[in-house]
Amino acid sequence: MYHLSMKKILKISFILLIIFSFANHMFQDSVAAQGEGFSQYKPFYEESKNNFLVSIFISPLRPVAGQQIFSIKVTDKLTNNPVENLKIDVYATPLFDEKKQFSPALSSSVMPGNYQAILRLEKHGFWVMDFEISGDDLEFTISEQLEVLERNRTLGNSDFSYAFLLIQALFFGGIIYILISARKRRNRINN
Repeated sequence: MYHLSMKKILKISFILLIIFSFANHMFQDSVAAQGEGFSQYKPFYEESKNNFLVSIFISPLRPVAGQQIFSIKVTDKLTNNPVENLKIDVYATPLFDEKKQFSPALSSSVMPGNYQAILRLEKHGFWVMDFEISGDDLEFTISEQLEVLERNRTLGNSDFSYAFLLIQALFFGGIIYILISARKRRNRINN
């Protein structure tokens, strides 16, 4: 009897796992990143300069050491239209270090007025981000500080590591359960 109730619980748990993972996949907010498939962005900085509104977004949502994608949108406040044909240069400098990284922000053909820059920030810590924006009738620089977190490569840095271990334990526990129950059934059939 215990064996049958355990089977039902495992089946229900498996079905719920599939439903929740499908629901999580379907209802995520994602924005297409140029050349990068789908990425999630969060607002990084927004400022009004002259008659323009500059909105900067960053992906991934939690910046960790590695690749960072910046999406920059410049909007004319009078007409509320995106400004095109701009030259945007993005510079990243680690705090207390002179090794500056550079990436041009390229315009997107899919989303007019959006520019994207990709930088590889391999050091964790604080970085000073400079966005130099220039065009026909505008030229200004926006500076903002970004905290880049260390990659989660060690056990105990976050709940993710423990969740991974728990999933692995459940997986191997399930295999052991199946092997033991198969052995018991074989013994019952043979006797």
